[in-house]
Amino acid sequence: MQDLLLVLTGAAVSLVTSVVVTWLQARHVRRGEVRIATRDSTRRLTSLFIAEREAADADGAEPTDALAEAEVMCVAIADRRTRERMRALVRLMREIRLPELQRLSGVTPALGRRALCDHALEVLGAHFRGERLPAVPASVQRMLDVEDEALNIHAGGGRAAAADDTGAAPAIAAKTGPIAVPESGPAAEEPAAPAPRGRIRRKPRAEDGKGETAAEPAKPARRSKAKAAAEPDTEDDAHSAFWND
Repeated sequence: MQDLLLVLTGAAVSLVTSVVVTWLQARHVRRGEVRIATRDSTRRLTSLFIAEREAADADGAEPTDALAEAEVMCVAIADRRTRERMRALVRLMREIRLPELQRLSGVTPALGRRALCDHALEVLGAHFRGERLPAVPASVQRMLDVEDEALNIHAGGGRAAAADDTGAAPAIAAKTGPIAVPESGPAAEEPAAPAPRGRIRRKPRAEDGKGETAAEPAKPARRSKAKAAAEPDTEDDAHSAFWND
């Protein structure tokens, strides 16, 4: 019985050991793959930002195709702070051509792109060497501070221009309908005619409780009319009887 327990214990220990070793090897391989991918992306990003800086030195007004590839390569960076810093720099390089951002930050597109490329190269070098990230330059920090405000101003101006181009005023007038213009003369006084009818209709409703008293005076009137009609007949009979005698 003891031999069986020893065999089972040895089998369990060997199984656990093999599982742990396999997990450690897979983790090491995974880290190695991530490290290799990060280095490759860092080298590629470095070359892309160098090309972008050369394009900025050549007075390029628009960002090149290398900027789109750099934005894709930023996803492969493992370090969160480095990844967020690079994404912010790429975003600013796309927005540096906006006149609102230039006016609020006081940085021209050529100088701004050059400063952004230099700072991106510094960040990539520190990440490649495993050092601490460098501080953000004053010009880049100023652009980051006014980025949201510049985008809001640009979006508001774009909506206003679109409304002017599409003719927002006719659309609003079509939704609200034509405006009624008061007429002058007899046509304007016609709507006041139904008012007396409403008053005449409301009087019987107010006197419904006195309907019986209002109907009683009509009977003497009918009787007086009948008597008045019968009186001439009696006078004629009297005259005819006199002449007959």
